[in-house]
Amino acid sequence: MAKLGNAAAAINPKGGGGVKAKVIGGIVLVVIVIIVLANIFNFASTDTNRIGLHYGGGVVEAKKFKSIIPPGSTNKLIGPGDTLYTYPIDQRSYIIGGDAADTDAADEVTVVSKDNVRLGVRVQVYFTLNRDKDVIKSFHERIGLKTEAYEERGWNDMLQSYFRPQIDRALAAVATNYGWAELYNNESKKATFQTAAAQEFTRLLPAAVGGDYFCGPSYNGSNDCGELSFTIQKPTPLDKGIIDGLEAKQRAELAKATQEQKNQQVNVELQSVKQQVAMLGAQGYLLKTAIESGKIQFMVIPQNGNVSIPVPTTPTTPTTTEQPR
Repeated sequence: MAKLGNAAAAINPKGGGGVKAKVIGGIVLVVIVIIVLANIFNFASTDTNRIGLHYGGGVVEAKKFKSIIPPGSTNKLIGPGDTLYTYPIDQRSYIIGGDAADTDAADEVTVVSKDNVRLGVRVQVYFTLNRDKDVIKSFHERIGLKTEAYEERGWNDMLQSYFRPQIDRALAAVATNYGWAELYNNESKKATFQTAAAQEFTRLLPAAVGGDYFCGPSYNGSNDCGELSFTIQKPTPLDKGIIDGLEAKQRAELAKATQEQKNQQVNVELQSVKQQVAMLGAQGYLLKTAIESGKIQFMVIPQNGNVSIPVPTTPTTPTTTEQPR
């Protein structure tokens, strides 16, 4: 501070110490004090959906973990030179393909079915970060620092580096147990495939990242960690001609089934005709059919009754007589 005083004194004329010079010297002094205090008193805050990890980093101490800063904290005093790293605690997702994808919209996981058909699969994984103190500290030191996952861009890079390869491996390992038509056209088989792929992914991910760093979407920090939510859309052959062939086959089978149904109906009607002919005789059956179709009309005449039957008359053509001229 003595040097500062000398500098301020040097600004003043020798004889006076004017007011203006004193004001300037005071401002300089305040700025220096603020800078010094800012380095001595370091404050940390966290958003409501992020948890903080407080690490020491001053000139007189090692860079080591100090404490957890809870979500929604404001102006927590930490040491000079210390660092705060924050991570999301709300539900997160990693989506492959589609409008809301974390990858390109047209991206898909490519797998090969039991019958050697290449299929494209879109995947959605929903999860939360495990915020147990020791677990999240391990995640930060093993994964977070390396990928800078405490930043949004680094978080996305972390998912691409660790989630995507395990999803690819899980789907590829399970798909070979199913024919392509089963996965494309059979909801029961698709559900079984999804369950098996989810179990395989859940096994592979902790081994790849080095710990149980991720929990299910309903995890809130105080309940059980739970399983990640893993869903897939309908696996679709990459060769669209295969789908066209399947649809053509289905149309042919439908037409065949329709024709068989018609043939069965004709056979039923034919049996009915045979039974009526056997009972009424051929002429009787023909007469019955003609009456039912309206081609023959008949009247029931009561016994000993008087019935008037109108007889159609033929219209007569009037004749003309030629008059003498």
